[in-house]
Amino acid sequence: MFAASAFQKARQMRRIDLFEATMQGWSRLNPAQRERFFQAGLKAALRLDRLEFRAWLLRRVRTSPLSPPIDLARFTISDADIAHLLRTARNAPGSEAAAEPDRDEANGG
Repeated sequence: MFAASAFQKARQMRRIDLFEATMQGWSRLNPAQRERFFQAGLKAALRLDRLEFRAWLLRRVRTSPLSPPIDLARFTISDADIAHLLRTARNAPGSEAAAEPDRDEANGG
């Protein structure tokens, strides 16, 4: 049973085209970084077997400087998101805002 669930998880993992990811990372490097990466890769290829080298390369592709830069715009919150969060916090049970009467209703307007 355990082996079947382990294989199921392995099939669901996201596949990465290691060659494409390496070439994209390589294009972001300056000449000195390229030389260092090439030397390290050559040493790793000589001492590691095929699967260990693939794991080594995958680790390098996922870390700086080969990894793609982080796009901070993906983490921005829109005005609509902020308004929704404020409404949710205001209407949450037990919140101070929910316990206080609405100013408009209290003034009769």
